[in-house]
Amino acid sequence: MLGRLLNQKALLNTLLVGVLIGGIFAYFNIGKLEDAEIPIKSAVIVTLYPGANAHEVELEVTEVLEKAVQKLENIDNITSRSLPGYSEITVNIETSVTTSEMPQLWDHLRRKVAAAKLSLPQGVNGPIVNDDFGDVYGIFVAVTGEGYDYDEFYDYVDLLRREFLEVEGIKRIELFGIQTEAVDIEFSSEKLASLSINPMMIVQAMNDQGSVVDPGSITSGSERIRLSVGNKFSTIEEIKDVLVQVPGGGSFRLGDIAEVNRSFYEPKREALTFNGERAISMAMSTESGVNVIRVGGLIDEKVKELDTKVPVGIEMHNVYSQPERVQKSINGFISNLIQSVVIVIVILLIAMGVRSGFLIASGLVFTILGTFIVMLVIGLDLQRVSLSAIIVAMGMLVDNSIVVADGILIDLKRGVDRKKAFTASAKKTAVPLLGATIIAILAFFPLYMSPDASGEYMSSLFTVLAISLFLSWIFAMVQTPFMASRFYRKEANGTKAEKKDPFNNKFYRKFKNLIHYSLSHKFVFSIVSIIILVISLYSFKFVKFEFMPLLDYNQFIIEYKLPKGSDLSAVEKDITDISKEILNWDEVDQVAAAAGRTPARYTLIRPMATSDNSYGELIVDTKDYETTIVAGEKILRYIEENYPQAEARKRIYGPIFTDYEIEIQFMGPDPAVLRKLADQAKTIMYNEPTATSVTDNWKNQVKVLNPEYSVEQARRVGISRSDVANALAIGTEGLTVGVMMEGNSTLPIKLRLDEPLGNNVEKLTSIPVWGAYSQASVPLGQVIEDVELEWENSEIYRYNGQRAIKAQCEPIQGYLTMEVEEKLRPVINEIELPDGYTMEWKGSRESSAESQANLFKFLPLALGLMLVIVIALFNNLKQSLVIFMIFPFAFIGIVVGFVSTGATLNFIGIIGALGLIGMMIKNSIVLLDEININLKLGKTQLKSITMAAISRLKPVVMASATTILGMVPLLFDVMFQSMAITIIFGLLFGTIITLLVVPVLYATIIKVDISPILKTKELKRK
Repeated sequence: MLGRLLNQKALLNTLLVGVLIGGIFAYFNIGKLEDAEIPIKSAVIVTLYPGANAHEVELEVTEVLEKAVQKLENIDNITSRSLPGYSEITVNIETSVTTSEMPQLWDHLRRKVAAAKLSLPQGVNGPIVNDDFGDVYGIFVAVTGEGYDYDEFYDYVDLLRREFLEVEGIKRIELFGIQTEAVDIEFSSEKLASLSINPMMIVQAMNDQGSVVDPGSITSGSERIRLSVGNKFSTIEEIKDVLVQVPGGGSFRLGDIAEVNRSFYEPKREALTFNGERAISMAMSTESGVNVIRVGGLIDEKVKELDTKVPVGIEMHNVYSQPERVQKSINGFISNLIQSVVIVIVILLIAMGVRSGFLIASGLVFTILGTFIVMLVIGLDLQRVSLSAIIVAMGMLVDNSIVVADGILIDLKRGVDRKKAFTASAKKTAVPLLGATIIAILAFFPLYMSPDASGEYMSSLFTVLAISLFLSWIFAMVQTPFMASRFYRKEANGTKAEKKDPFNNKFYRKFKNLIHYSLSHKFVFSIVSIIILVISLYSFKFVKFEFMPLLDYNQFIIEYKLPKGSDLSAVEKDITDISKEILNWDEVDQVAAAAGRTPARYTLIRPMATSDNSYGELIVDTKDYETTIVAGEKILRYIEENYPQAEARKRIYGPIFTDYEIEIQFMGPDPAVLRKLADQAKTIMYNEPTATSVTDNWKNQVKVLNPEYSVEQARRVGISRSDVANALAIGTEGLTVGVMMEGNSTLPIKLRLDEPLGNNVEKLTSIPVWGAYSQASVPLGQVIEDVELEWENSEIYRYNGQRAIKAQCEPIQGYLTMEVEEKLRPVINEIELPDGYTMEWKGSRESSAESQANLFKFLPLALGLMLVIVIALFNNLKQSLVIFMIFPFAFIGIVVGFVSTGATLNFIGIIGALGLIGMMIKNSIVLLDEININLKLGKTQLKSITMAAISRLKPVVMASATTILGMVPLLFDVMFQSMAITIIFGLLFGTIITLLVVPVLYATIIKVDISPILKTKELKRK
């Protein structure tokens, strides 16, 4: 069949040209992203409960919703935090739930929440279920407008937003740093008192004229015409014209008795500066599967177009550009790819000759281009992991071609007919190489099946490897023999009379002697091999381990946190001042400073912070990754020296999905006991010199002023508790009494005193309070007993329905999480827990353990499938046993690699170890298959082993060398360095194991007679 196919020269030439052109086309049209688009299997339920403290929110809102949500299927865990007036519940779905099942699950969640809403107290706003908070906004731009007032500045930003939404590929734009505008109705209590006007009359008037009422409709002939009494307030003048009725008769125009002005909503919720200047950011989300490099080009064109529409002073600055990052990654990939291809070709040219080298290299090029075509067809994007997968596969892609090409060359040298020589090798090795290729693919299968976030993030590694390795087998079977006739056109056939043994030279004779020596001392050889293996396994404890590597970006984040209860304006001032200071440093290029929360998830691997008035962050750019290390430590020292009240830490981009590296969670009913337990753990952390950034997630308690309402005193003057609350709102931040619609914007209308309390806390008792029907006010001091200063928890966290607090810390620079945790664990585990309280270790180690458990969960299945294939190939249990006995020996090279280099093994290195096992099994299959071929030709077992080892020496060494050297570029990639070390050192030792240990194991298990070797030695001695 192969012979007939190879005769279809026109068809094969057309197909190869098609692969060449199609691969180039696919490369330029395939989706290009920074990271894989993986769903975040979490939803957030947000509920507002104005006026309630954190404890009331927890019991009356959070707990009610948690109980409803717990009835949902496929829940992994539920976490929540309750703040004054705010409840936030995060529902995390089991990793086994597929992406296609998520929409239906979110529908069920919404129904559960809607049903629970009936049990929530009055005054609750929401709850709202948000299941797309994990969307990634890959383009993050800060817009500055020096010299413009806010309204004008915002109008230009909104213009830019509308213009960029028209760019093909842009799906959504989120703004950050905007100030919510409001309408203030400011009045003088003395003036209203003189007019006998109760401010509540203003509230009633606003409700009467601003509320939406359905006036019905009338029938006119055959038509029904809807009646309308006008819209809501849309201008300041309409609000000023509101008539306020007084009980004694008559009315007043609101504009005549109060000032109505535009203002900004207080307190401020968020703020942004860029290089110390006021800014508003635009975070742009792209459509799924687009080529972000192309989108980036369209945005650049739009920016040039907008130069004519936007005046001088309105400037756009890139804070984070996924198109630039992807372009850089693509350029790096192309560079690494070219290096790998050149390295592979050079090795092939040196070891196999010019013609063989270019023959095999051509197959490599076709395989890569074919992989691009398949990726385009199935919608698999080029991104960080899939790009690296091609480089990881680089050396393995030539393995099959090396075996076939080497076989063709040997047959030609032995005088085999040229036509037969071009097909015999492929026919002979097709099935074993297919089985070996599938086994190499199956080695990465557990990664593909791993359902957690790490597995999904890395799953394209398996897909790309599977595609490319399978295509490499196809091209080895078809393209290599087809093009061999051209590459070997000048290769002379030996005549049958002058058959030449290609292995009859000094090098092969020495290797033969080495094989014979190993076989003749097989018992000692086996014992020594096992001892080396045991030593390696023992030495594994000296290998440093971390969960996931951080990325070598020239950008990092400084988190800045003031004590709980701090005002956002204080955070904004501090981080703006810090920005201006560090901009003068040579290490810093630019700084974006956000207050209130993380401005946007502009990349999947950036750490996210929840909304908090005491939170700020600096997004700092430097010249290169090395500078980030210096600059980060320098900024932290500066903050420690000049802002001692603040808590600061450096965050680097990386696929780490925990808030702190080391976390210990205590659960139980009493907040005071939980705080005491967390304090004990934090004390231990403080005393550990390798731990830093020690904190807990509940933070400090905050001050609360509590005017104690007196029912008896208030009843005498007709004042209710709600009247007191309204008066306090009017005297501080303002009481919301309606909204004004301005285009698409909704502006809250607030009623407030012309001289609000502000910073004058001592005037609290003098705030005027009105009853619902009273014409005069009374001071707050007449309806309260006293003003108490109390302390309360500003945040209450829960985990699966129980209160939970986390003690948290980070390793200091230069120490790994595992090293620090191993020092803390035995001491913290000694903490005595009261009845009803539990402790769990969280943080990155838990994530690592979960990811490894999910990875290894499917390893037995992968090994089982490998075993079935091996047995099917050899139909012999003993030979299958030989092959599977060698994979523990892979640890020898791994341990040597990490101990000698001092590098750190991580989750990606573990994936590389699985691939290494597949490569070693593949090489062993090729060797054992050659032994079986020799046995079928009637050779003795001993001679079959010797000849197989000799004949497969070159293919095995070449396959290992190309893989090893093809991985060299990844040694300088922070993300994949661990995998590169694993495979490089693993194969260095794995090659020796394949060529020496496998023959010895085979001879031992099959009980091969080695007496001919001993007799030969005897004769030589004589």
